[in-house]
Amino acid sequence: MRALIFVVAIVLLMAVVGWLRFTSDDGDPTVRVDTDKVRQDTSSLVETSREAADGAAKAIDRAAENIDASIDRDAVETNP
Repeated sequence: MRALIFVVAIVLLMAVVGWLRFTSDDGDPTVRVDTDKVRQDTSSLVETSREAADGAAKAIDRAAENIDASIDRDAVETNP
């Protein structure tokens, strides 16, 4: 039952973001996947994730440099 709810939630989410289209032209129900929109959205998501990861890595590097500088400064102050 949980799997069915999960699948339904995923399908609804895909429909909300515009990846799935449900149409009924001439009484013929159809489900279409907009692959161009999926490709564009996922590419954008990957690029944004890369930029966020790069920013986080730079922040970690700056924090490590600050810690090293603080340790060096404390060592100089305690050992004149």
